[in-house]
Amino acid sequence: MDPESGSTEENLSTTSSSSSFVPIDGIQDAIQIIDENKEFNKDILQYIKKTTKTLGNDYHIISVFGSQSTGKSTLLNRLFNTNFDVMEESRRQQTTKGIWLASSPVISTSEPIIHPETEESLLVMDVEGTDGRERGEDQDFERKAALFAMATSEILILNIWETQIGLYQGANLGLLKTVFEVNLSLFGKSKLEKTNDHKVLLLIVIRDHIGTTPKESLANIIVQDLNQIWDTLSIPPELSHLKFEDFFDIDFHALRHKVLQPKEFTEDIQQLGDRFKGFFKPNYHHNIPIDGWTLYADNCWDQINNNKDLDLPTQQILVAKFKCDEIISNVFEEFLTKFKELPNLVNDDYENFGLLLIDLREDILENYNLSASKYNKTVYEQKYETLKEKLNEKFKEIFETHVKSLSKEKLDNFKETISGFKGQNFHERVSQLSNEIKEEYSNQLKQISLNGDIPYDHHLNDLDNQLDSLVKKQQVIELQNIVNKSIKKLGNGLTKYIQFELNDPKPELWSNVLNKFNETRKDLIDIDKGNEIDFKLGTSQNQNVEVIEKFKYKSWIKFYEINHKIISSGNLLTLIKDRFDDKFRYDENGLPKLYIDAHELEVQFDKAKSFALDILPILTIARLKDGSEIVPEFDIFNKSLRGKYLSETELSQLEENDDEDDDDIADDKCFAENITEQEKAEILSKFKKEIDAKFIETKRSLVQHITQIPYYIYLIIIALGWNEFMAIIRNPLLFSLLLVLGAGLYILYQLNLLRPALVVVQRLIDEVIQVAKEKLREVLIDDYQIQGNRLERISGNNINNGKESADKSENIELDDL
Repeated sequence: MDPESGSTEENLSTTSSSSSFVPIDGIQDAIQIIDENKEFNKDILQYIKKTTKTLGNDYHIISVFGSQSTGKSTLLNRLFNTNFDVMEESRRQQTTKGIWLASSPVISTSEPIIHPETEESLLVMDVEGTDGRERGEDQDFERKAALFAMATSEILILNIWETQIGLYQGANLGLLKTVFEVNLSLFGKSKLEKTNDHKVLLLIVIRDHIGTTPKESLANIIVQDLNQIWDTLSIPPELSHLKFEDFFDIDFHALRHKVLQPKEFTEDIQQLGDRFKGFFKPNYHHNIPIDGWTLYADNCWDQINNNKDLDLPTQQILVAKFKCDEIISNVFEEFLTKFKELPNLVNDDYENFGLLLIDLREDILENYNLSASKYNKTVYEQKYETLKEKLNEKFKEIFETHVKSLSKEKLDNFKETISGFKGQNFHERVSQLSNEIKEEYSNQLKQISLNGDIPYDHHLNDLDNQLDSLVKKQQVIELQNIVNKSIKKLGNGLTKYIQFELNDPKPELWSNVLNKFNETRKDLIDIDKGNEIDFKLGTSQNQNVEVIEKFKYKSWIKFYEINHKIISSGNLLTLIKDRFDDKFRYDENGLPKLYIDAHELEVQFDKAKSFALDILPILTIARLKDGSEIVPEFDIFNKSLRGKYLSETELSQLEENDDEDDDDIADDKCFAENITEQEKAEILSKFKKEIDAKFIETKRSLVQHITQIPYYIYLIIIALGWNEFMAIIRNPLLFSLLLVLGAGLYILYQLNLLRPALVVVQRLIDEVIQVAKEKLREVLIDDYQIQGNRLERISGNNINNGKESADKSENIELDDL
């Protein structure tokens, strides 16, 4: 014991009659909670902490109510082993002033007293007696004290003498009527809304029962009186169906005379103690921890004493809310500290990370449960959900961060993967991949969503929508690739075929080209199937039809581009010149032609010119066998159709090509017209100039050949060389050689190689003559440079070599000469 606090005996000597609050320096037998001046003691909780075993819900509040000097304090002391001050028999004056509270160490029973550690704490209130001469006609405190006891207690002991039963004032029926009316106004609304099943046990203790009138008869009289009082209450219409039993339970116990039958009195007390354990029921309890009960009692007295609008159940809820909010604040601070220490998600281990979040939340909720479950169940559960929601909101920050990162990762991987899906079964492969990603994404979100407490369905829907969007974009790309690849193959095949046909253009050229064009298109995309075609991409029939239409349109554009690329004005001029050269310069066997006379030259020139120009009308306009022009399915020059079927890049390229053309030509284009009349005139002009130049050149070479060797020269050679010819004929060897030469010439003539051979011989002779002239010029012409080289070579010899060197130089000079 602390020396400054005084001895326990000194504290215990303080009586209940004191008009001031008892100082709490140590454990007290009783503490005054409301004094005779109606002041509430704020230090009750300190007393309770020192005297009770628990601060939770394991406690019970019992109060006693009755007339003054009826032995209420004695009853409590004998039954609950408390030490309330009792009246001195000789003085018969008021003992208890205000309301006192004491902690009961144990209830007196017929069995030996045992002090179990798990026994619940009992708090007993001794209420100032009614009808005392000290108060006189001032019954205000009596009503307030009775109402306070009824509002804060689980069991209200009504202490009454047997001789008072049947009396109105003596049995405090008038006071009870007032208390019942107020109690109805307090708890009636909660009973009507079925939000409160709280009741109070009225334990009526009949004192000095001599046994003449059976206890059952006395109990019936009291029940009738109480029901009669209830029936006379001013009950609001909406509460008229409520009965006395909805608010109170009644039980009775009789005690024999304390003075005349002390032994029997003690036995009756013990029997009451034996019964007491069965009096405690859950719906009697206020579901407020003991530290909250003190606040609740303070609020109740404040409203009762100040005549405020009384709503005591609301006070219980307010206390529970206040305490639960305080607990939430404490545990949430603890949570924030642990929340900051959470490790980061490692290696996409969403399962363990989610379990870590759940464990942290469960720890915080468990701490809340340990402290808050003692209070009003409804409030506790509401606040539990509030705390849970508050925790979830904090966890949602982490959740949203990981969802954003995870969603981006899934979409990037999906986009990259489907971009590599080429060829068949695109739709099947994309659907399988999409389902795998959505299932994996859902599992990962579930693992970090605190078992679904953080809603994530909208994230799944967002991912699903984004995946669908990516699939649709990729489907458009794949369809575009199909069209582009098909157009490319069409262009390659059509180009080769047209080039092949241009080797020998015939009137049926364009009919053949158009047939090849249609066959190639059908092989690439069977356009005749219409909306039944399936590209294995999961696209709709409308999309497939649009792709077919786009392919048709772009195929005609490709046809037009190939025609104008191959049959351009420059290419057509080259083609005509090549045909002319093939006919003019080479014979039917492909051998070069040598023209003998001008007449032959002119005839062959006209034939070659006509042969070359025969293809010009065929290639100028694409006409079929029947003479009609090729007309495409679409107007490829229509700007609206271009915007519908072509991409921006393709459209810009076409516009650039259009800009290169003349405005007049661009506005009056025809699909079948490969060469315009203006271009045709230019080609003819250039062709005529070039073939005329070739004609003149060929004719000039023919004249030169004739003027070089006149016919009379051959006669002169024969006349002057007759003797030599005869000598050769007479000589067998020379004659044989002549025969061989003649046979060779005959063979060359038969093979039509005589002229080429003569040309070769002539060139050989010319070359030999040229070389001979060069050698002769070196010998005969006094060339200073040659002489200088010789002198330099001569001077380069060593003059110190003597006569031998001089002789050698002379020999060199002679050799050179």
